[in-house]
Amino acid sequence: MLTGQQVFIVEMVLVFGLILAWAVWELVSTRRSQKRDREQSAERARHAEGQHGADEGRSQTPQ
Repeated sequence: MLTGQQVFIVEMVLVFGLILAWAVWELVSTRRSQKRDREQSAERARHAEGQHGADEGRSQTPQ
């Protein structure tokens, strides 16, 4: 059977472990979103410079 002190230690390990796991998850999530934002910004910059695909960016022919 666990004593009161052992239960306290187990509870503290669980609490701080969950807090640490949440903090790491938030850090990873923030870095992913920043990377995605940088890639989208770079794509917009390339698009603005006129680097289009085969049919992208061309005006349609008059009908």
